[in-house]
Amino acid sequence: MYAELTLKWDAIVGEGPVWDYRIQQLYWVDILRGQLHKFDPSTSQNITYEIGQYVGAAVPCSNGGLVLAMKNGWGFYDEETKQLSAISDPEENKPANRFNDGKVDSKGRLWSGTMQIDPKDPVGSLYMLDTDLKSSLKLNEVYISNGLAWSQNDQWFYYIDSLRYKIACYRFESESGSITFERDIISIDQEMGIPDGMTIDADGNLWVAIYDGGCILSINPNSGKIVGRVEVPAKKTSSCTFGGEDLDTLFITTISEDTDPNTDPLAGSIFSVKPGVKGTKANFFGGQMPDAH
Repeated sequence: MYAELTLKWDAIVGEGPVWDYRIQQLYWVDILRGQLHKFDPSTSQNITYEIGQYVGAAVPCSNGGLVLAMKNGWGFYDEETKQLSAISDPEENKPANRFNDGKVDSKGRLWSGTMQIDPKDPVGSLYMLDTDLKSSLKLNEVYISNGLAWSQNDQWFYYIDSLRYKIACYRFESESGSITFERDIISIDQEMGIPDGMTIDADGNLWVAIYDGGCILSINPNSGKIVGRVEVPAKKTSSCTFGGEDLDTLFITTISEDTDPNTDPLAGSIFSVKPGVKGTKANFFGGQMPDAH
């Protein structure tokens, strides 16, 4: 299968795509430029919001606005006023770290993790930001906190720490949000590339972006087998999510950082493919800013 160009762009680090089915648009970020984007596939219009700091993830809230995971912690963002309101920063004592990928679970809680800006040591962590805006530490000793997904029955949590080159499976307790390591699903051959962002389809298979591999792999989490592959005309694929009216389109973000425009001219663009399966609706963040009176 081959993905096609959907939006020609030059994102330094295009990441974090999330489909807002309420407005039929795709939110995504360019981490290093500190930009939030909103792309409308029906018009090809891409709106850019300047956040003013690295932004690793942006997820819509169930009652308006977005929650961002950034260089300096979490915040709410209002597209209309372009106002950013800080929530908290669990790593204000780690100035060399920043937030990376993030996703919301079925209970409306944001899971997002950190990494060194120049990743060398496992000093990142994975956190859960609850709907009451209190946060808890879930994992530490992380190199690059990346792809996250949950099984539809909420029994399993899948997670990628990129520089460990594998996808881990944790037993998930949805009420408490506790996770317990179960097993590694698959190890990715380093020559193939680095596992990055991921999503899950309605059949329960994982779709994993392979950075430096120019592809998305579909992996059965039960067998650990690769069951599908999408070739992407940009070497540094970073993440993917299902969207479109029927959730049957896989949107793919890519990276232009450290690429050669002569050999990789579409790096940093958005691609898409209809792989013959459907995704699931994104969960939105259930927390909201306390009213300022």
